[in-house]
Amino acid sequence: MRPDLRADDTPQEAEPFISIPSRPLEGNLVAALMSRHEVAAERLIGWLRVAIGICIFVTVIAADHVLRHLVDVSLDSFERNAWIASLGFLLIGAASIVLAEPQRWHHGFAYLFMVLDVGLVLVIAFLAIGERELPGNALPSAPIVWAVPLVLAVGALRYDVRVQLSAIALLALGLIAIAIGLDHRLVLDTAGTGVPAWRRLFSMPINVMRLELILLAGAATAFGIIRSRRLLSSAVKDAVGRASLSRFLPAEIAPRVAAGDADLRRGRRQRAVIVFVDIRDSTGMAEGMDPERLSQFFTAFRTRILGCVRTHRGFVDKFIGDGALILFGVPDEGGDDAARALAFAHDLVRIVEAWNATRELPHTVRIGIGIHVGEVFCGIVGDEERMEFTVLGDAVNVASRLEQATKRYGEMILASGAAVEGSSDHASWREIGHEPLAGRKEPIVIFAPAASITTSGDG
Repeated sequence: MRPDLRADDTPQEAEPFISIPSRPLEGNLVAALMSRHEVAAERLIGWLRVAIGICIFVTVIAADHVLRHLVDVSLDSFERNAWIASLGFLLIGAASIVLAEPQRWHHGFAYLFMVLDVGLVLVIAFLAIGERELPGNALPSAPIVWAVPLVLAVGALRYDVRVQLSAIALLALGLIAIAIGLDHRLVLDTAGTGVPAWRRLFSMPINVMRLELILLAGAATAFGIIRSRRLLSSAVKDAVGRASLSRFLPAEIAPRVAAGDADLRRGRRQRAVIVFVDIRDSTGMAEGMDPERLSQFFTAFRTRILGCVRTHRGFVDKFIGDGALILFGVPDEGGDDAARALAFAHDLVRIVEAWNATRELPHTVRIGIGIHVGEVFCGIVGDEERMEFTVLGDAVNVASRLEQATKRYGEMILASGAAVEGSSDHASWREIGHEPLAGRKEPIVIFAPAASITTSGDG
């Protein structure tokens, strides 16, 4: 394995993170969700219409029975309108339930059923006041008028603001037209003998206030729809953005970047523990091995690395050919980063040995591990088409050279003096060298496990 790094890499060479621009995909997802929701919502609204129809019928019949029993007064004059309202809501509800199927539904049906709901309420309101020869001022006294907020609330379940605004406009115009058609007066006169003063509660200014409150209630439902759609759009945008980031970035980094971690977007200097892992003699292992079997082998190897890394709370920055670059202390440094990295190395060696013991592989797997601690520049490089989280700097190169030196020293694990000093278990390591590694002038102290684990072969 040869990491694609240079010792003279500096933070200035890293490009700043460029956020992923909005894609048509987000709008398409919202539209698809709304399309699926529309059919389900109309079915629910249909069942609510049925419930409203049943409630109107039961309420009027029960009220008529109670009044007959208590004061011998009948509500016969109200029963016809109650029957119309009840049957109307039941029929409209049944029709919408039947049509609310993906293969039958058309968006225009939402407008049709909205007009039927509004029309039913307005017709019954007109009959309730007109048949009694009352002026338009008495319109608020018609019980069906108080179904208006209910119709608006139920309509808001569609999450279609255009249908909702159309319903508000039709209701407002309809109520105004009925009031004008029934001779709405500025003030109902109460000066005559025996005329109750409460009639003034139905004067024009007060009725205008009632209409305004109904319109405000409708406007509130419309704003609620807009707000809900914006939240959905924002949630979809966030999910798409996270999914896009997850395609390129490690799972431990992507959520931080999506949440707006400016340091990771720009890149930053920090201390980190770098671990390189590589398979020895992978070329020889691949020779003669079926390509599919080779793919299964590398998948199994990477799975074992991932499991071991997670156990020790590090993360795989990237897999490079037959090896991996693993980080500890990124993005958040910890006091035990070096100790966890060294423990990871020992555990991975044991895992590979146990794997070899199963004899399921045609060749014995040998690995080399190099560990170093130092300052690195970590962040995101690339553009919106291809971005990558990476670590740059001399410390990365040292870890890579240590991994390569395992072949020369015949060890599976080599760690720098800086890495061992960060561990509390110095006795488990022995110094085996003090030299400049390939391509470097400055010597470093090299440690291997005290209980030596040797390896052989060329990578």
